[in-house]
Amino acid sequence: MMKELVFSELFEALEKAGMEPMLCDTPVPFFDNKVACGVPTSVGDVVTDVLMVPQSTLSMQQEFFITAWGDSMEGADIRDGDLLKVKAQMTANDGDIVLAWLDGDFTVKSYCEDEAGRSWLVPQNAKYKAFPMSDADNARIFGVVMDVTRKACRVSYRDCMRLIHEAQMELGDKKEISMAQVSCAIQGIAPMVELARQWYAVCRVLEDDAVVTEGDFDAFCQLVRAEVPEHPHLPARDEMVRMASQSFKRPVAMWNEMNAPVQGKRYRDYLKIAQKMQDLLGEC
Repeated sequence: MMKELVFSELFEALEKAGMEPMLCDTPVPFFDNKVACGVPTSVGDVVTDVLMVPQSTLSMQQEFFITAWGDSMEGADIRDGDLLKVKAQMTANDGDIVLAWLDGDFTVKSYCEDEAGRSWLVPQNAKYKAFPMSDADNARIFGVVMDVTRKACRVSYRDCMRLIHEAQMELGDKKEISMAQVSCAIQGIAPMVELARQWYAVCRVLEDDAVVTEGDFDAFCQLVRAEVPEHPHLPARDEMVRMASQSFKRPVAMWNEMNAPVQGKRYRDYLKIAQKMQDLLGEC
């Protein structure tokens, strides 16, 4: 009852916002083998799963899902990893995107007949050539692609933080740090750094404050070498790259010992250096 209420409220809110929500309530077979948008490959005949889709999106004919791979259909906006909903049928019209059986393998291509009535499978990428179905020993159409679903896109954390920092600067939420403060802080933190890789904690703080571009370890290493050239453990790019993993890829405030490249005392040492660097930037 609670779930029904939540969905009801959610759908009502989405409809008011001008959207058209649909409930995925009908199972459709899913063949997990990838089907080539390029070199043909076997799709197999075993249903490995079912996907739930809205009943209103289905036709009266049998439909199923397959996964595409390759780049020959990029011009039709079908890309590697896309989920294709296919309506099972053995005929197609010019311009339809079809699932075809070709010499013992499956492939996804556009279908078209030429002036002489010959059937062709046509890629949508100039790197590939059209193929006459009559040239294959055994060619037939198994279905027409009715819908393409792309996996949810993700934006890199680095790009998000760059835009956040820019917005913070415009709103005045983030205090701009001068190079004089950075110089003072690096010289102040240097005695705490006992290993070259511990400079990563300093680098992460400067990335958080948009002093150093996210991932620009070369610039950071040059900065430290210029400020404390006599330090016995100067940073190296490879060490910085190695430490930029798991929670250490996030701002210092989001570090988590359970998901960090080091644990125990070593983790606490990195955290102390980072926190001290933050304090020094505020004091200098």
